[in-house]
Amino acid sequence: MLSHNLNIKIFLQELVSFALIGIIALFSVSRMIKFNIVSSQAVLIPWWQFLLAFGIGTAIVLGLIRILHGGLFLRLFFIFAIFTGTITTLQIFISQTQALIAALLLITLYLVHPYVWLHNLMLILTLPGIAAVFGVSLNPYTAAIFLVAMSVYDYVAVYKTKHMVKMAKAMIAGRAIFAMIFPEHLRGFKTHLNEAHPGEGFMMLGTGDFVFPVVMAASAFSLSPAAAWTVFGFSLLGLLLMHLIFVFQKVRRPMPALPPLAAFAILGFAVSVLLGF
Repeated sequence: MLSHNLNIKIFLQELVSFALIGIIALFSVSRMIKFNIVSSQAVLIPWWQFLLAFGIGTAIVLGLIRILHGGLFLRLFFIFAIFTGTITTLQIFISQTQALIAALLLITLYLVHPYVWLHNLMLILTLPGIAAVFGVSLNPYTAAIFLVAMSVYDYVAVYKTKHMVKMAKAMIAGRAIFAMIFPEHLRGFKTHLNEAHPGEGFMMLGTGDFVFPVVMAASAFSLSPAAAWTVFGFSLLGLLLMHLIFVFQKVRRPMPALPPLAAFAILGFAVSVLLGF
């Protein structure tokens, strides 16, 4: 188990990862607007359509996992997700051809050397593009509704139905880890993914816990860059609260991390509106 006196090391890893993903995502949105890839006032997807599409997509993926018994399907789905996500992020800054070549090289390296440090790097390259693209497709009010819905889902999936915990175990077993991995000791970054298990010198934080608050921040660009950065700043406070809740559990167990993150992201948006950003 993680030593209590080392929790600050884990939090710093969470903070650096979250900050990198958020900063890259918001700079990505800025460039997308600057080069007219999207309009700064774009409102493309009504909230109900987004939630419906997300729900259907999630149901299809979960159904395929059950039908195909996880394993290979999970692995292929994960590789496809990080490959397309990496391209999405990189092509905002470089040409599509360069992004494709870089993504292919990184995926090849990852398949040959699946270590914790490279796994985290791939997600840091993958998640900003996903968050940026989703964020500019929503207005912030839609994003806020989405965050509330996902927070409720996260709570129910972890504490009530517990299917999120079961799915996480299946993903770890299939080496399709949709989570950042934070080792207790720095040498843990050189650990093979097969040997990285939560509670055994490692902590994991799901990719959704990084993406969804940043989606809220990216959507706030429809108000102003100041609003987007305010939402992101408040999300960092939510990350701290999430970490403290986890640390001070009487019994260390999986917990829904999104609710405190989402609450502070929405609070940051409310502050932005009140201050007229």
